[in-house]
Amino acid sequence: MKPTFIFPKQAGVAIIAALMVAALVASVAGLLMLRQQRALQQLEIRKDTAEARAATWSVLQLVRLTLRDDARAGQPDHLLKPWAVPIPEIKIENGAMSGRLTELNGRFNLANLLDKDGQLNPLGVAAFKKLLSNLGLPANLADNLAKHLQSKAVKENDKSKILPLVDVNELNQIEGFSIDIVRQIEPSIVALPVPTTLNVNFVSAEVLAAWVPKLSVSAAEQALTKRRSKYFSNVSELVDQLPKDSEVPQAMLAVNSQFFWADMGARFGKVFLQHRALLDRSKSEMPTVLWVRRIY
Repeated sequence: MKPTFIFPKQAGVAIIAALMVAALVASVAGLLMLRQQRALQQLEIRKDTAEARAATWSVLQLVRLTLRDDARAGQPDHLLKPWAVPIPEIKIENGAMSGRLTELNGRFNLANLLDKDGQLNPLGVAAFKKLLSNLGLPANLADNLAKHLQSKAVKENDKSKILPLVDVNELNQIEGFSIDIVRQIEPSIVALPVPTTLNVNFVSAEVLAAWVPKLSVSAAEQALTKRRSKYFSNVSELVDQLPKDSEVPQAMLAVNSQFFWADMGARFGKVFLQHRALLDRSKSEMPTVLWVRRIY
């Protein structure tokens, strides 16, 4: 039998082929391992996201219960209430959660630009003009807003009805307003679904002066200084601090609040979720959740 000879050139090809097969096998194995690793990471993220959402829901229910119990006490709402203190981040198993309630009846409610019939409220428009002036902004922006609201009017039972703004950021769509202007007035305003009274224990001097025709911002600041030592138990206690000729619209003022923002944060693993809910405490014993939005 004749021996088989492998020439150097053939041996080189065989070696290269073997190396290519080995590289291919290694590449496929590496790809499979990478896919498996990514699948495990995605599974972990989904697990953390589910836990974060569950924690957010728990914080929301806790906040609702807190506001319900507070309403049962029947006391004025003020800055020293337990719910007014933010909940710091609390460590729990595998994560952490936090919460904060923001009172909204102390702000200028843009829904007060309309009356109960869905028409422009002249007193509300005048108050918004004064608020803009108090904040160092052009008062004519209120007229632009009024025109925008009128352009949104809808027919209801053969009558024209104006719908309130859904969100403060809608102001960015109105002529004359800008991101900087909206950012400047945002701490003083809110867009709620219905007109509201003004809680004098949370209202700023600029907003209070806006609703009292003959009241200056400095006079409003002086009247509100009493809150530093004790909150107002009733509206009369504030009125007594104001100049006698202020023409105070007492029906517009109150010491209780119905609307709140609940900001809820949850952190699990690499997942951090932050949601904001609008709560209405005026319609039922348990505050109603009007909407929930993810803000981070």
